[in-house]
Amino acid sequence: MKCNVQGAMRICVVAWLSSAALVFFASSAQAQALPKHLLAVELQSQVQPAMLVDNQAFVPDAHAAPAHVPFRGTLRLDEVAMTTTPADLGAHDMLAKDAQYFPKVDLTFMTVGQDLVPVTQEVIRAGSVPGTKSYWDVIVQPGRVWSQRGDGAWSRAAFPFSLVHTLEGETHHGLATFLYNGRQVSGLRFQIVQQTTPGHIESYFTAVGMAAAQWVPAKRTDWDAIARTYRSAQRDAVVVRDWSELEKRVGATKLAGFSDGLAADQTVLTGLDYQGVFYLRGCTSAAGPLPWCDRTRFGIWSVTKAYANEVALLRLAQKYGPGVFDLKIRDYVPEVAAYPAWANVRFDDCINMATGLGNGSAQREPNDAVDGYIDETYNDWADAPSRAAKVAALLRIARVYPWGPGEVVRYRDQDMYVLGEAMDRYLKSKEGPQATIWSMLEREVYAPLGIHYAPINRTLEADGSPGHPLMAYGYYATLSDLVKVARLYQARGQFKGVQLLYAPRIDQLLAGVTPRGLPTGEHTVFGETTYFNAFWEMRYDATEGCHLYIPQMEGWGENLVALFPGGITGVRVAHNPSNSAAQGDPTAMARVVNRLTAFCR
Repeated sequence: MKCNVQGAMRICVVAWLSSAALVFFASSAQAQALPKHLLAVELQSQVQPAMLVDNQAFVPDAHAAPAHVPFRGTLRLDEVAMTTTPADLGAHDMLAKDAQYFPKVDLTFMTVGQDLVPVTQEVIRAGSVPGTKSYWDVIVQPGRVWSQRGDGAWSRAAFPFSLVHTLEGETHHGLATFLYNGRQVSGLRFQIVQQTTPGHIESYFTAVGMAAAQWVPAKRTDWDAIARTYRSAQRDAVVVRDWSELEKRVGATKLAGFSDGLAADQTVLTGLDYQGVFYLRGCTSAAGPLPWCDRTRFGIWSVTKAYANEVALLRLAQKYGPGVFDLKIRDYVPEVAAYPAWANVRFDDCINMATGLGNGSAQREPNDAVDGYIDETYNDWADAPSRAAKVAALLRIARVYPWGPGEVVRYRDQDMYVLGEAMDRYLKSKEGPQATIWSMLEREVYAPLGIHYAPINRTLEADGSPGHPLMAYGYYATLSDLVKVARLYQARGQFKGVQLLYAPRIDQLLAGVTPRGLPTGEHTVFGETTYFNAFWEMRYDATEGCHLYIPQMEGWGENLVALFPGGITGVRVAHNPSNSAAQGDPTAMARVVNRLTAFCR
């Protein structure tokens, strides 16, 4: 079945959920039945495992002691067929690769204290480059090292990771562990236990495997810098506490129904940023609670639009003035000059999804914002590997609507992508050819906020250069990342007395009583949702009589970051296979926040 796409959120229409999908929705009782230990002999045997074990097997137990020796070097892993549920993912020829295989990849780590720290949290390209069998790239997060009774002179190491693909936006979350003694390593035992909503690989799956591994010295001179960055990231991380602490603080009754916006079996986690602390509710998987949830990077799909594209545009407006909103795409992406319909399309029209181009019908009353977004041409653009190929595809594919730019919202990843290209080239015109829109974001916005790693998917360039960030989707966010950017919006773009983003536009964006943006055709029970500057503005009417439009970052699979009054932010990471919250209440979070803060009184 060919994967369709909607809302920068790939919609792989699944008419039924296989038993494989159901493994993600295992109850706590089922998870507790899994084995909780991995013996040293199992890790040294090279025998392929047949089943998941409890996630607790990948973290130090109560009897753990410090590692005998630190770890520094590269773990060189061989490609290996994974044992999956379902047994066949049905994706043996996806972009000429096989999704059934764990990738051949080099992962370089060092220890900082008792933490196992990867030298990069960027996407490590493996499956997206020629010469390999596996479809998958990898992204790695920090883990732990320790020693355990029965392991002799060996120390243990474990870390969370995700299988990803650099042209997609989901994450398949895994845990991995190995033994080491300074110069030797065992095989790498791994399992995939959770995921966000998939793209090309339509199956919801779990997997286990044992990859042959080799320790290789890593010839680097920046170990101290890597350690300093990691310590800074720890110091600057958002405080995350368990949901039960918030219940004790404000009363469980006030919080009742917070997660009713989506069925529990489709929700990975929810949480609330409340008075300086993020309270986390759940972090589930097929093998029990997911360890290191606060370090895990989640594929958030179109949340990227507001997290990255809008932030970049508002940063440019702060630096160079609000005139950037009215800049013409054609002046910075000259490839569009041959297409008259692009003549008057502004940066602002792209961020508002109102370019006047697309593949839907000419019906505008009532509007359907996603009309035409699912069509047979989408993957011609999405799978185009390079910058040049993506621009050529989006120009070739789009048809001209009977209205002009700025009039009707029609959701298109392509418009967000070309905006990223235009902003990048505009910045180069101001700061020189070495400037890039992503390095500006990292240096001038994310770093001041304390976001020290900012991995995003990029185009694939034949010359081996890093490529252009996709911008429409593809950011891999931690909970801390999401909360920090949400707090920046809530603070009108100001951080520690410095105005990072253009405040007048944020004033228009934040929750208010007047509608902003363009009609989408989507409704809550209270009225129509509008779209404005990469945010979905959800209508919410409280019983007290007030009504508000609440800005939400939304991503395929019902990922959500909602900016409520009073500086409170609600977060949901999910894997809804139909991208429809029909089973739940889209205003559930708003009701709870109003109960907490009385923002409508």
